[in-house]
Amino acid sequence: MIQETTTTREAMTSEETIWKSTPSQIIHLPLLLLGAIIATAISAGLGLLVGPAVPVYLAIIAVVWFVCLLPWLWKSLNTKFYNYALTNERLKLTTGIFSRDTDVLELYRVKDMAISQPFLLRIFGLSNVTLTTSDRTTPILKLEAIRDGEKVLDTIRAHVEALREKKRVREVDFEGDDASDFDDI
Repeated sequence: MIQETTTTREAMTSEETIWKSTPSQIIHLPLLLLGAIIATAISAGLGLLVGPAVPVYLAIIAVVWFVCLLPWLWKSLNTKFYNYALTNERLKLTTGIFSRDTDVLELYRVKDMAISQPFLLRIFGLSNVTLTTSDRTTPILKLEAIRDGEKVLDTIRAHVEALREKKRVREVDFEGDDASDFDDI
């Protein structure tokens, strides 16, 4: 008697989550400072114009501060719902506050990697990791304001190489804009 076994793709591959993160809120510090400066200036101007003795003065100041900090609040909330998840086979980016979108990048499609640390991020030990890929929907993917950027970059690199070996995938780039290099073949 022959027994039937069902094998699914999930059973054949054991995909594990290696790293999860969100961008740091530090990237919105300039927007917060700008909003606070504008709100302070407007509040001071209103104080000189109408005087703090007016009963609605505090309510007006509260509204001014709220309106000036609204862009920062929205950006911060949006960043809170921006998630990175690295597995041993894929990099998943999930975004959205009300509606959620997930972009999945197969790691073997990564062609090049770079790390950068702008001054503000470097002060806080953060960095940006940029991946150049052969994926048509996401040719350049940037992991912004993450901790341990070099460690994450090394982890991605190790898994890219392992997957390419496992799947026997080789990356071939053609230089030039036209096919004139192939005319002699």
